[in-house]
Parts: sequence; structure tokens; C-alpha cells
Amino acid sequence: MVITVFSPKGGVGKTTIALALAKVLSETNKVCVLECDFSPGDFVSLLDLDKEKNIVNACLGDYKVCLQRPQGEKFDVIVGGFPDMQESLKYADVERLIDSLSGEYDYVLIDLQPQISEVTVPPLLKADRVLFVLEDDISAVSRTVGMLEYLKLHGFLDTSRACAVINKVKGKKKYITAVDLGIPVIYDIPYIRKLSEYKDKKMIKHAKNLKDALFEVKKEKSLLRRLLNGFKRVK
Repeated sequence: MVITVFSPKGGVGKTTIALALAKVLSETNKVCVLECDFSPGDFVSLLDLDKEKNIVNACLGDYKVCLQRPQGEKFDVIVGGFPDMQESLKYADVERLIDSLSGEYDYVLIDLQPQISEVTVPPLLKADRVLFVLEDDISAVSRTVGMLEYLKLHGFLDTSRACAVINKVKGKKKYITAVDLGIPVIYDIPYIRKLSEYKDKKMIKHAKNLKDALFEVKKEKSLLRRLLNGFKRVK
């Protein structure tokens, strides 16, 4: 299963949530996290990893050589790159890497950069679930609405596979309730004071709840499809 974690606005906690989900899922499953980020990515510094074992070398060579396991974790990682590296890759390169990882791992989590380009479209189209991360502020909400319209217009997103999580919620939500995202909001993560890293116990607790919410949405959509198919057969 491929889960792409995405936000058109930086600083909303996308990477923290992606890594927390990876930690939770890896307790009982084989998990890899792909950092599809050339802005540059944060995994090298956050997880103390080798920057040479990055997405570009994974796409153009043997991806297995680029797999790294952060100290104390049960999940593997391929780190992102730098802005000039995108020119080395094509759509098919990233698509092939995702397919290869999907064949080896139970879950592939993709931490996707905010900007859309040729090489960041495959993580959206290949995903079983696309999780949008946003905060309840006017900038994050408006950017998300605009990005959803853009992705739908160009055929880069199947909205039936998309959902959202609201991060850093403080009290009553104001902006997110005033718009229709067109995708379900499946979970709220409250503002966590002094959150230092993805391994924080409070974040892990919410990552477990978010995981359950993701799979519950998948079950509901699967049930709906079965009901619709049954209705068509009856007709």
C-alpha cells in the first residue's frame, strides 16, 4: 500500500506525521519511507543519514543500495535530494522506483514536497491514499483548496483516494469549517507543546489514531464500491 503525505504549504508538520506513521506501521509491517523532496529534504539532518543514498541514485541505479535504516527504528528510508537534482529524473524513473518499493514492502510512505513537478506527480497517481496535511489558518486552507483544484483539473489526483488531517489544532476550528475541501477530514491532531520530534509519545498516540482513521475510510469506500456493484448487477 502506498500512502503519500502531502501539503502545498511548508511548516504544517507533514514530515513529522509521515515519520510518526512509519514508526507506528513498522511495528507489525515492513515499511519504507521515500522522501520525494528536492527543496531540499529534511531526512538527512533529522535522521542522521547519508545524503548520497538519495532518491536520484535510487531511481537511476540499484535502489536497494540507497536504503537506510535510522538508528533505533524498524523502517527503511530513501532520502530526498536538492533542487538541481530534479533535472536528472523523469516521470517514469520515479514511477518505477515506487513500483519496486511496493513489491518489497507492505507500506510505502512518501513524504512529498509542496511544489508540483514532473517527478512529484507519480507519488500522487500511484498512491492508494493521499493524505493532505494542513493547519486551520487562512493561508494553509486557501493553498490546499487551490492545489486540490489544480490537481483535479490536470488529472493528477483521484480525489476518491484523498483525505485530510488537520494538524496543530487550537480550540475551535475557524477556517476549515468555512470551506468545502471536497475530500474528507479524517482526523484532528491538537497542538502539542514543546514537540521536539516525530517520536514524541503524544505524536505517536495520534499517529496510531490517524492510522486507524485511514484504514476505516478505506474500509468504508470498499464497502460502498461493493454495494454499488451489487446494485448494478441487480439492475
